[in-house]
Amino acid sequence: MPRIRFVNQYAGIIGGIERYMERTALLLRRNGFTVDCCYAEKTQDSGRFLAAFDHAETITEAIGRNGNEYDLTVLHKVRDAAAVRALRNAGRTAVFIHDHEYYCPRRSYYYPVTRKNCSRAYCEFLCGCCAMLRRPAPDNTFRANFGGFASLWREIRACDGFIVLSGFMRDILLRQGVPPEKITLIPPAVTVPDAVSSHETDGVPHILAIGQLIRGKGVDQLLTAMHGVKTPCVLDIVGTGNDEAYLKQLAEPLGKKVVFHGYSPTPDDAFRGVYAGVLPWRWQEPFGLVGPEALAHGVPLVGFGVGAIREYLIDGQTGILVPPGDTDALAQAIDRLLDDPEKARAMGLRGRELVSARFTDGALLRGWSELIAGGAE
Repeated sequence: MPRIRFVNQYAGIIGGIERYMERTALLLRRNGFTVDCCYAEKTQDSGRFLAAFDHAETITEAIGRNGNEYDLTVLHKVRDAAAVRALRNAGRTAVFIHDHEYYCPRRSYYYPVTRKNCSRAYCEFLCGCCAMLRRPAPDNTFRANFGGFASLWREIRACDGFIVLSGFMRDILLRQGVPPEKITLIPPAVTVPDAVSSHETDGVPHILAIGQLIRGKGVDQLLTAMHGVKTPCVLDIVGTGNDEAYLKQLAEPLGKKVVFHGYSPTPDDAFRGVYAGVLPWRWQEPFGLVGPEALAHGVPLVGFGVGAIREYLIDGQTGILVPPGDTDALAQAIDRLLDDPEKARAMGLRGRELVSARFTDGALLRGWSELIAGGAE
């Protein structure tokens, strides 16, 4: 029986990647795997998250036992170089790369001030200097952005493999100098519900933005675009984060056109009755699980062409892509969908077909099984 250990900074549901880990652990366990979890700190919904695993303990407890009982230890968001080294020395390790924090000290992979996306490979001096320009934070120090960050990246690169959800992230790792043979792409499994979302609630079409309310997710760009949307609609915003107060202030002139719903422990419920999903990301989204989840409900997408979005938002087929940061084009794309319900529904159905074909339980299980088997050779 294969034994896997997931190691994460957080035990709880922060965003899409924690939901992915929860769903993956449950699926693997149903198919004969033993899946344990290590974590540094508990967050919201920690009980639900930890219930997905056979056994859970802190990273400190795991390192203290110093045993090698796993076929694979999967690291995600482990920020302590010494902890990575100890886990790596205890057995075979793979790093789950779902954001940019291991090779970008700013953790955003876009430039300060201009907020243009970056395409550099990590350089300790240049990237360390860039990181000093981000907003004040407890870890935004000279030591953390230079020697400390470089030390962590060296330990991460020494791990046996890397797991990504998208071809986009595979290309990013290649740019960072990771050998191609160390990278495994395993697509996520997305549940396709029996029913397709209805397009209207209370007689008014609703569009949805769901995710953490942080600068990289670009909800401020969407609010700017909403001033140019001419067709009557309601924007539902689901999520929370450190930009929430700022975004609510931006939304005030739009009045009842925007509704903030806060954090939802069951985001699938948010897609019911939604006309279209909007992905207004500023940063290069490594995958964006909410995109395929919306398509699974038959909800078409509108979004900026950044990151991995092009791997499921096929322009003119499953939604409408617009140039990054072009809020006028985003407003026009939203109007185009709202003004053509038949086309919008057809796009949603094509998206549902794409998800049903590509993001399946079978594909995920094959990916993890092959990854485990490769280490046994």
